[in-house]
Amino acid sequence: MPEARRWTQSRLLRAVKAYVRDGFLPTEVLARAGRRETDDRLPAIVAAIKGSDPDITLQAICDRLEAMRERTPRGRTSWQPSSVRMLLQRAEKLGLLE
Repeated sequence: MPEARRWTQSRLLRAVKAYVRDGFLPTEVLARAGRRETDDRLPAIVAAIKGSDPDITLQAICDRLEAMRERTPRGRTSWQPSSVRMLLQRAEKLGLLE
């Protein structure tokens, strides 16, 4: 495609629909993508920290994760208690906490 006419979302969708209509692509390419598999590594780490010391505070878990150089779910280096709380809730749903 010429430089002046870049692929836009609507152009790409029109092209894909035409390919499906003409039989060049299967109809599955137009289906919605499924949810990504969630990584349970961070909830497992937080659950292990909480399990080793049930009275530990959220801020202390933050400090320990920073000392371990674990990245937050968004890739940052500094942890917030709200992020740890969210991971503890996920760990509970996954059955990692008692």
